[in-house]
Order: sequence, then structure tokens, then C-alpha cells
Amino acid sequence: MSFLERVKEDFNKRYGGGKAATAQANSLNKEFGSKLKEHMQYCMDHPDEISKLAKVKAQVSEVKGVMMENIEKVLDRGEKIELLVDKTENLRSQAQDFRTTGTQMRRKMWLQNMKIKLIVLAIIIALILIIVLSVCHGFKC
Repeated sequence: MSFLERVKEDFNKRYGGGKAATAQANSLNKEFGSKLKEHMQYCMDHPDEISKLAKVKAQVSEVKGVMMENIEKVLDRGEKIELLVDKTENLRSQAQDFRTTGTQMRRKMWLQNMKIKLIVLAIIIALILIIVLSVCHGFKC
């Protein structure tokens, strides 16, 4: 905790109830002046503790910033995941439609192919019948 933070905290503990707001200028010098000197002396006697606290606070604020950034990234990923889920569902329905259409098309082509085969078979049978009838002069063979 830095010097100013220590002084502020102690001052608010002592005079936070409203005494400071109603006090005359320099009226708290006698009461708080000695405490101010004590805080100053403590900070001068323990600079390593003050700097360690400052480092820890800086690290905490840095970690806080990183955590906030990570949370934002997670939220962005969540939105992207929702988008991907929607796209996946859309692709799944399109694949089902494609499969259904493909099956219908296959059946239609099979029927068309069978019709052509039956027509060709009928033509071949008719030709064979015509040839047999012409060779045998009717049904007298």
C-alpha cells in the first residue's frame, strides 16, 4: 500500500463520520499531524514492503486485464459456435433434401430406363414376328 493510500485509509477511519467535512482549515493538524509523520516514517523505513505491494497490485491488475480479455474471447467464441451450429443445422437439412431428391431422381430414371427397354423389347418381338410371318407366309409353317 503506498503512502497516500495509507494516509487516506487512516484519515477516513478517524474522520470519515463527518468531522472532516465540518472542520475548520488546519484544525486537524495537531491531531493528524503526528499520524502523518508516523505514516511517512513507516514508508521510509519499509520501502521494500511498499514496492512489493505495488508490484503485487500491478500483477493483480494485469491478471484482471488478461481475465477480462479471455472472457471477451470466450463470449466471441460462444457467438461463433452458435453461428456454426446454425450453419450445421442448415447443412444437415440441405443434405436430407438432397438425399430425398436424389432418391426420387433415381426412381424416375429407373422407370424411364425400364420403359425404353420394354419399348425396344416390343419392337424386337414385333420385328421377329414380322420376319417369321413373312418367311412362313402367314401361320402355315
